[in-house]
Amino acid sequence: MTELIVHETVTRSAAATVKVLQDRGLSVHLIMAPDGTLTQHGDLGDEILWHASQHNGQSVGVEVVNPYYPRGLRPGLPWTRTIRAGWAHEGQYVLPTPAQAEAVARLVAWITSPAAQGLSIPQRWIGVSDGRLVMARKPGAETIAPGIYAHTYFNHADGAWLVLYAWLRLETGMAPSEAYEDAVRRASTPETSVTLPERRPAPAEPLGREAFESMEFTLPEFA
Repeated sequence: MTELIVHETVTRSAAATVKVLQDRGLSVHLIMAPDGTLTQHGDLGDEILWHASQHNGQSVGVEVVNPYYPRGLRPGLPWTRTIRAGWAHEGQYVLPTPAQAEAVARLVAWITSPAAQGLSIPQRWIGVSDGRLVMARKPGAETIAPGIYAHTYFNHADGAWLVLYAWLRLETGMAPSEAYEDAVRRASTPETSVTLPERRPAPAEPLGREAFESMEFTLPEFA
């Protein structure tokens, strides 16, 4: 596999996500719960699952559980913040939890590192060009190319904010809370792309194998 595709579910639980995928005849390698826990539903190295159209044959997919639309929120849910954004479908977006944002950054760090044996996914940000990160359709993203994708680059409207957070964590060395608030600020725009800050040295804390191994990671089946 040479690509990582970041999705968002428009559901409120991992169990509901599994049911939606089953009902639609779809599948994905990883599902991320609100607390950042990952469950694995297919071999990352060689199992082709149905989550990303023409990219299926070369990609690992992660579905991050998120209602996405404010109308999907209910009292007591872990998602508490919404922003207005021109790139979001219907102009509003429910932010993933801080735990989910950090877990995606750690997943990107691990899956693009030598520790991810059997995978060949580079830390190449498909949506980045000329100091900006696209938050919607990306011309040419329908073509197979190694790297990190938000699903919205070629289909639907999901994944871009999480890719933005991961970029800020991995390319600038921002701390989690700083990266989260910076991603909120940059993404709260009527535009369909955001300006990126200059890259800085990598963070001193581990964001590769050691960080990934500290995450809870379980292996259920879809059936």
